[in-house]
Amino acid sequence: MTGAALTVFSGLGALPPSAQALLDRAGADNLFTSRLWFENFIESGMAAGSQPLFFLLTGKSGDALALLSCQRQASGNPVVASLTSFYSCDFRPLIAQGADGEKTAFALGRAVAAHLAGEAQARFDSLDSTAPMLTPFLAGLSVPGRALLRYAHFGRWSQDVTGLAYGDYLAARDGALRETIRRKGARLTRDGASFHIIEGGDDLETGIADYQTIYAESWKEAEPFPDFQPRLMRALAKAGWLRLAICRIGDRPVAAQIWSLTAGRASVLKLAHDKAFDGLSPGTVLTAFAIRSLMEKNPIATLDFGRGDDAYKQAWTTRRTQHIGVLWTSVYRRPGAVIRHYLGRSARRFLQ
Repeated sequence: MTGAALTVFSGLGALPPSAQALLDRAGADNLFTSRLWFENFIESGMAAGSQPLFFLLTGKSGDALALLSCQRQASGNPVVASLTSFYSCDFRPLIAQGADGEKTAFALGRAVAAHLAGEAQARFDSLDSTAPMLTPFLAGLSVPGRALLRYAHFGRWSQDVTGLAYGDYLAARDGALRETIRRKGARLTRDGASFHIIEGGDDLETGIADYQTIYAESWKEAEPFPDFQPRLMRALAKAGWLRLAICRIGDRPVAAQIWSLTAGRASVLKLAHDKAFDGLSPGTVLTAFAIRSLMEKNPIATLDFGRGDDAYKQAWTTRRTQHIGVLWTSVYRRPGAVIRHYLGRSARRFLQ
């Protein structure tokens, strides 16, 4: 792209105004490309010693054309990677409004490839395989001496609920799920359960404390970044995007779910329940309560159950989107990675 130039920045605050505007526009529609998400990630979700890298492509006028949010990791291979982790449900290059999308995405990929020419490897993951700008971006990365090794990263489950009432949505679910909601919901009510949606205000810190109590009593391993979720909930509440669902039996919190609501997309980011109450299915009943509250109080187009192919997600949703990762590697400096990748693919095809 004639006149385009790539500049690398080491922090969000260092980005010029046109890049800040690009980031804000992208974040209005997608939590995982928002300033809120990246700020929280950098502050409380990065490994010690890692540093953010923002690749900014500008045009002749100096205005932002595209932005790619990455990190230089403190250790391990590859060293340069997308600004993602196991918390991330999406990653993509951000393209400015009015730009020729495919040409700009290709130019960004080509410029990044040139900048990283001295690196043995780089990795980009959490990539939505259906995103329209992914193919030209990867085409730009494809340069002589480099291999693009693609791999399946995770599935993301969602459901289109545009124009649906909650009753219609629930009626389309499996009968066994509806019966669990009915029976266990009635049992929880008899046992004194209450259900709450916290958006912020005076109840926020109590809700965060309840979430942490529940998580500690759940089946899940301890968080490697313990400040990530509390900070995220506070940031989401400040933006008006938080929907924290809590189930209590009496004064005891027993189930919690962190939902975000952005641009008509309701996404469950984290969930847990106290394993001592498995028999009452408080997580399932709380999910039904949260979805009903979301659908009745907000114009919801999509229910998003996030990354991973957990079996329970298929009871609530029907659409699976494949997200992929790409290892961008030197065929000369890392030939073993290339050979193992293609041998692995050949073996999988043979077994299939």
